[in-house]
Amino acid sequence: MSTRTIRKDRLLELVDALVESYEVIAPRSNLSFDRIDTGSQVQLDLDNTVKSPKEHFFAACEALCSYKIDPDGVTITDAELDQDTPRILFAARPCDVASLPILDKLFAWDFEDVFYQKRRESTTIISLACDQPDETCFCTSVDGSPAGEEGTDILLAPLQDLYHVQVVSERGEALVEKFSQFFEEATEAHQEERQRLVEAWQGAVSKQVDTSGLQEALSFDAPTWEELTPQCVDCGACTYLCPTCHCFDIQDEGRRGEGERVRLWDSCAFQDFTRMPHGQPRPNHYRRYRQRLMHKFKYYPENFGKVLCVGCGRCIEHCPVSIDITESLSKARIGG
Repeated sequence: MSTRTIRKDRLLELVDALVESYEVIAPRSNLSFDRIDTGSQVQLDLDNTVKSPKEHFFAACEALCSYKIDPDGVTITDAELDQDTPRILFAARPCDVASLPILDKLFAWDFEDVFYQKRRESTTIISLACDQPDETCFCTSVDGSPAGEEGTDILLAPLQDLYHVQVVSERGEALVEKFSQFFEEATEAHQEERQRLVEAWQGAVSKQVDTSGLQEALSFDAPTWEELTPQCVDCGACTYLCPTCHCFDIQDEGRRGEGERVRLWDSCAFQDFTRMPHGQPRPNHYRRYRQRLMHKFKYYPENFGKVLCVGCGRCIEHCPVSIDITESLSKARIGG
């Protein structure tokens, strides 16, 4: 793993060069990550975007196959993903990037999801360390860091007048070599400055939750669940904005004689989620919220050995009724 530096006034020049050979996805506003055409469209001074870049790997809505009905029967054609152009995910925060190895496990578990896999394989990730963690961030409680390297190929850390460049993977090394004219060698002084700053950034993450032994402490039958979130309105914002939530529904959208089978995001917070002919197995919101927390901090770790949360804080910041997942976890632990 090598290190470099790049001057701050050359970073967007690098992006302009990347755009010539890659599809570059970056924060264009405080709302979301989108494709950019020039470095000037990148917003580097933002905290976390409202939406994570998850949708560029796990699409919010996409056709899986199409069908046609004619006198000879039904013809089904698998959808093809046009992802021949290599991509760069640029300036994603470490929490968002850390969500991708978590999703990798799911989408290659009992079935290889070719749509997700092809997008992942075609994408090189350049992440940007958080020098000003938000008050709702709690990444350090779930084994993360404002300068975490998990899931990235290249990590940029802002120093005084330049970015420290940590090359994390072979793919990142190849990209740095390809655009070597933008980079300079990192000195020991740069390394020391980076270390001091990373320690300060980690100390600035003020929101904390004790996750030690949480998997064992959470109990399905704890009476506390009914008391946790009486204000929940089942809007699903927490799940749609979460970088690791991955529930989906599959629907057939037909026209006369033809149609498509479509996969689209769903949410365990919705009243119709998992509805069956005999009714809804989770008929009230406390049971649905229990499912969300038990899935993230008990069921998923039991299957994959890692919690289904990166501590980005979006579910806290954007909840319309001010539910705080860290407080809910603490109360659920006590109730268990």
